[in-house]
Amino acid sequence: MKKILGFLFAVVILGCGGYFVYVNYIKSKVPKLNLEEEVSNASKYYVYGNHFNIEGNIDIKDKNYDSLCLTLYNGEDKDIEITSDTDGGKINYYISNLINDGLYLDNLDIGTYYLVLKATYSNSEDSEKPIIKYYGIKNDTKYKKTVYYTLSKDNNIITIDSNNEYNTLEFVVKKNNSKNKNYDVTIDPGHGGMDGGGASGNYKETDFTMDISKKVKSNLEKAGITVKLTHDEGDIDKNHVMDEYNKGGRAVIPNEVKSKYTFSIHINKSGSSKVKGIELYTPSDINYDLAKDIVNNITSNTSLGYSSNRLYKKFDGIYTHNFTESEVKSAIDGYDEKNYKHYNVTTKSNYLYMIRETGGFMTGAYVDNSNPDKVGVNPYYDSNIGNESYLLELGYISNSTDVNTLNEEQDALAKAISDSIIKEINEKM
Repeated sequence: MKKILGFLFAVVILGCGGYFVYVNYIKSKVPKLNLEEEVSNASKYYVYGNHFNIEGNIDIKDKNYDSLCLTLYNGEDKDIEITSDTDGGKINYYISNLINDGLYLDNLDIGTYYLVLKATYSNSEDSEKPIIKYYGIKNDTKYKKTVYYTLSKDNNIITIDSNNEYNTLEFVVKKNNSKNKNYDVTIDPGHGGMDGGGASGNYKETDFTMDISKKVKSNLEKAGITVKLTHDEGDIDKNHVMDEYNKGGRAVIPNEVKSKYTFSIHINKSGSSKVKGIELYTPSDINYDLAKDIVNNITSNTSLGYSSNRLYKKFDGIYTHNFTESEVKSAIDGYDEKNYKHYNVTTKSNYLYMIRETGGFMTGAYVDNSNPDKVGVNPYYDSNIGNESYLLELGYISNSTDVNTLNEEQDALAKAISDSIIKEINEKM
């Protein structure tokens, strides 16, 4: 009996000793973060694709700092460049004015990080040791807790919250042990079912979009990228009306499966048989590197050229179309005629719904629950997590040259698109 008691006593002592070592050595390796009295207010934060952005302001008493940045603190500083200006005594700041730029989340290692504002001051007593001051970031948005799933390669889950000892925004990165499958990329084959899209002679838009989408999906999966199609040939018949909204709707699926990118594949049509070429539609206020790479890859490796269309043109082959004031009025008048309640459509709303509705508030999504029985519901219309979304018009079905390319160069088209996506993901990873 004495031996048993002695053994239990030893276990307790060792356990206490282990805890002591943890508290006083291991935990102490992460120094406590000392925050200044002033607090920064975050007026907006969001994740678009796999980039985190934030806007905020602060009134710092001592504005004679040498530099100002955000930093993710976990014992060490991971500095994030910002743009700032002073207005009425307050300092306003943001990471980027481009929605698909900012802090790249998929490179964060497992651990806990505190997001704070960091000001660096000159030290008159020791020029080699500048004075560092940290300011907490109060979450003044309605998005109190945001959950982000990284690309499938790492399969981590990132929780953004402010429920911690510092009452500042916190990033907790853990291994995602959920059995629910998340996808990296969503591909939307344009039209489908009863809606055949554009047609010319014996050719239908849906035939091309489905074939090319499946080839892109296959290429991406071979590269280890998980892909979700919004529909395939086995899902629908020719008499079926495709759902756009509600659960399983093509504009809802990208956010349901937590994908980072959405590509909607279409073929254009014109009243003139002379109009031809590729048009890639994007949101406004983005970094166009990926868009440029896709269109340049297509035009370099297939017979498709840049479209001659100048309306909404941003760059060769790249277009962006937000609602104009007249289009907003027309939309509202249309709702009135149908006895619909008005959606919050503005000039900030992207005109193309597969871009607009998959991007959350960053792209001006507006299909909410105002007309659930008539149109349906997009539960993610006001989300602060959105897919980085693009819509490709791969030539014109009304142009014989483009049709020949669509018939004879599908593999090359699919490869050009998928190569750009693979490059985008691999370079950032």
